[in-house]
Amino acid sequence: MSELKSTKSIDRVYQFVKQYIHENALSPSVRDICKGAELKSTSSVHTYLKKLDELGLIEYRPGMRRAIILKNTDSDEAEVTPLGSEKVPSNVVRLNCIGKITAGQPIYAHEDYSDYVYVNKSLIGSNESFLLRVSGTSMINAHILDGDYIIVRKQDSCDEGDIIAALIGDEATVKRYGHMNGRPYLFPENDLYEPIPFDTEDCKILGKVVGLHRYTIN
Repeated sequence: MSELKSTKSIDRVYQFVKQYIHENALSPSVRDICKGAELKSTSSVHTYLKKLDELGLIEYRPGMRRAIILKNTDSDEAEVTPLGSEKVPSNVVRLNCIGKITAGQPIYAHEDYSDYVYVNKSLIGSNESFLLRVSGTSMINAHILDGDYIIVRKQDSCDEGDIIAALIGDEATVKRYGHMNGRPYLFPENDLYEPIPFDTEDCKILGKVVGLHRYTIN
């Protein structure tokens, strides 16, 4: 295969991946890419995805289904509309991942805009929203697993039983909000963890968890 033909194929794969993620809010499968980029070989798709990963345009995780993340870049290319012509649908919005949050013992909250996904606006309404990547297993009975990206709708109040992202001082955690003996607590969804008191001045609700994004299903 000539270098020119290979370069065109790589670009065609990249443009298709961007368009698919923008329109569907999840990454395409290898077979989707084969069909959409008009390629016959799945092995060629894997090769092109690895090259795009090396170029820093995507994060690709071989062996995992629908595990392609568009990466931010400093160039205008990152903001080009799909295929250079089609605009992102008006009912879709990009959510940035602003850091890591534990489903376990709280950890320090930090900002990290390295990942993002596109979601339908019907999920979040008009509220400001963001992503946080989950670390830990304290919420597994609520089907929130280590490595998931939770979708958080920003708000400073919640109802009994809501799953929320919260700060305790500078430490962030995801838990279910509730009361015990008249006192507010953050409750895990794993019997190995204990409830955390949530009634001091340094306790703050970041927002309500309204969904999650996962790249694999075990």
